[in-house]
Amino acid sequence: MSNNSDWKARLQAIIDLHNHRHAKRPKGVSHRTQAARAGALFVTFKLLRALKFQLDPHNLGGNHVRHLLWYWTCDPRIAKLCTQHAVPMLAKPHSAAYLQFLASTLNTYAQWIGKPGLILPPKAYGIDPALFARAYVAQHDKSWTSQDIEIPQLLARVARIDERVAIMLELVWRTGLRRKEAVMFQPHRAVVPAGLVPVDGPAAEEYIACLSIERGTKGGRLRLIPLVSDAQRDVIERARRYAPYPNSYLGHPGKTLLQSLDRYKNVVRQAGISKKELGITGHGLRHQFAGDKYFDLTKVACPVRGGDPLQDPELLDRALFIVSQQLGHNRTAISQAYLGAKSVPKKDNLPGTDSIT
Repeated sequence: MSNNSDWKARLQAIIDLHNHRHAKRPKGVSHRTQAARAGALFVTFKLLRALKFQLDPHNLGGNHVRHLLWYWTCDPRIAKLCTQHAVPMLAKPHSAAYLQFLASTLNTYAQWIGKPGLILPPKAYGIDPALFARAYVAQHDKSWTSQDIEIPQLLARVARIDERVAIMLELVWRTGLRRKEAVMFQPHRAVVPAGLVPVDGPAAEEYIACLSIERGTKGGRLRLIPLVSDAQRDVIERARRYAPYPNSYLGHPGKTLLQSLDRYKNVVRQAGISKKELGITGHGLRHQFAGDKYFDLTKVACPVRGGDPLQDPELLDRALFIVSQQLGHNRTAISQAYLGAKSVPKKDNLPGTDSIT
């Protein structure tokens, strides 16, 4: 029986043919997604071969998937096979986020090889579905101020290393941009007059301008961020000094996008912005923006900062919607990953409500 020694070339051929496509929609995917998929698939088939499943990549089947999921979740049913072939068991199951990614990648791959529906729900393999359930509700505040960080002072430290990265971080703080969005930010083109904002509602009447963020967003989705403070307008004005031409990006001149992203990451680490050193991350400034925006809208601290439940459910829903939209998420529930669990006062605690004894 063949051991399919050329499995790598065959797997690569499948990847080359399909990997540029979105799993569900008729569009392409980013280079990052393609690289992540390809890497996961090679690791997956390498694991199968270590477990002595020497299959052709076209012949992935249900039994292979079952053993993969058992391995990734540290299921004891895989222990004997691991011992038999000297494959170390994982110390603990992969995180829910990574398990979802692996299952999604397998599901996409199954479609590529003409086997849609091959990947079943965890229960079908006797696996607890809770292992795949991601927690979308923040349990603790990840903002910088939660760690008693003086944000302007820390940004000044970053500026002594790289002023351009400091401006990017300040944009994250003031406008909620993601790292990639900040690197690809075009300060001369982003601001549009309020009267030209293509949305309904009071924002076009109330705000002077909106920040148009499209490059670098997830899926290239356009979003509008109302500019409502002098601090927001000031950081954009200062960002223009680092973009000499109308179409210039904030990313470092002469560097590729990947190199600029690496520079950002390295400068942040050099400034001590890490869980290990200061108890924070660069992404924590997105949490800072979300919590601050929630307070601006409701005049109450968000739940993860210890705020009391809002008395007005409609105001709560509106605040969660606005925060979610300005962070670049389509689902309102995602805002709870930044703000904490959505909560409203119990009925018997509402003003004017008498308890019956």
